Amino acid sequence: MVREKISKKISNMSSVQQNGFCSSVLPVLGLLVLVSACAEITLPTNELNGIHVSGSSTVKAPPDIATMQVGVQTFAEKAEDAVAKNNGKVEAMIVALLEKGIAEADIQTTSFNISPQREYKANHPPVVIGFNVSNMLSVTIRNLDRVGQILQATIDAGANNVHGLTFSIEDPTPLKQQARKLAMEDALARAEVMAETAGVKVGKPIQIQETSWGGPVARSDSLEKMGVAADVPIQPPSEVDLVINLQVVFEIR
Repeated sequence: MVREKISKKISNMSSVQQNGFCSSVLPVLGLLVLVSACAEITLPTNELNGIHVSGSSTVKAPPDIATMQVGVQTFAEKAEDAVAKNNGKVEAMIVALLEKGIAEADIQTTSFNISPQREYKANHPPVVIGFNVSNMLSVTIRNLDRVGQILQATIDAGANNVHGLTFSIEDPTPLKQQARKLAMEDALARAEVMAETAGVKVGKPIQIQETSWGGPVARSDSLEKMGVAADVPIQPPSEVDLVINLQVVFEIR
């Protein structure tokens, strides 16, 4: 009698469905375990089925600004002495830049560091023997014909730390827009070739992703290679490349 009631109850419970939810009862080691299952599972569909292509474009243009990282590194036994020496040389360097026609807004401090210099001897703990102070400036040069003269002026004023030069375009926005258009045209042309071969038609783009773009041309040469020591003018590149790469998915019609 009891078994019949339990069997009937299990039969009723296993057939119950409400609001898209279902329940089932499983016998496990003589026990009745009630398992509540969620609504039916729907596997995700791939919404990006289509023609996957890449498109790229390179637009060239002459640079209109140069940026150099230049600074001073000093050492002294006392931190305050190292800072004072550094400040004096940096001030002289800024005066030289202003005299060469560099606007104050185009001279920016990018880093200032004070670090102890330690001496290491065998069987002895390290000993602080002084302090190094480094002050770096980022200088924007708008007259590219005077890059060499301006760099030489900073060195004459006491600069002893130069990271190199970067030639670039101050406002690359119009060039980037042009490059994006050409890259999209390149992607469409590739898709049309693939579609024609496969006997289908190219539909509208359903995904467009810009993966990378490049602009300035950097020069990280030593001072001697830059021509400063030999008093040779620095020749900026005639053009810089702006590169746009796209990943595009087109519908298939």
